Amino acid sequence: MNMQDRELKQTQQQLTNVVAQSDLLRKELDAAHSKLRKQQEEIDNMWCKQDDLEQYSRKNSLELHGIPRSVYSSTEEAVLKVTNALNVIVRPEDIEISHHIRLKHSEAIIVKFVSHKVKSQVYRARTRLKNVSLTGLFQDCPTASRTESNRIHMCESLTAYRRHLVNKLNMKRRNNELLSVWTMDGKVFVKTSPEGSPIRISCDEDLDNL
Repeated sequence: MNMQDRELKQTQQQLTNVVAQSDLLRKELDAAHSKLRKQQEEIDNMWCKQDDLEQYSRKNSLELHGIPRSVYSSTEEAVLKVTNALNVIVRPEDIEISHHIRLKHSEAIIVKFVSHKVKSQVYRARTRLKNVSLTGLFQDCPTASRTESNRIHMCESLTAYRRHLVNKLNMKRRNNELLSVWTMDGKVFVKTSPEGSPIRISCDEDLDNL
């Protein structure tokens, strides 16, 4: 019995040591998790700042979709024709650079204006594009181009992440989950109902919380 008593005390001491070691490991694990969370927050913050900087570099840029390469001799010519159709005065010297770009599922013209003021004037007039057709704007376009979409679409030049957000939101809009989706100076907004206020969407978590 004395031997069993000693073994029991020894087992109890071992158990006490194991519990103490387990508590120590749990504290170390909690500290590691806390450190990882802080590091992830720092990474997320740095990523957001980088995305903001990239979007800021695009603040004077717009994309024109729906204009086939075969209908214009230069991208600058196409940009000036579109802005003229929108009744916005844009001179060649207002355009810093324009060129053709190939996106994942389409092609477009990207134009960077010299000033944000000119870009904003053009972008605000984009609603007039509903009265502008491709064939009406480019009357000498080849017959092949006339079989393509006749609609010209304008949007802001967005970072890959913000473009991803807009694409997901547009899917919700097409499913009648949202009323409208738009961007302004690179910021993404939605409305869920006619009487609702605009909601800014900055990340996937905002989208999931709609």
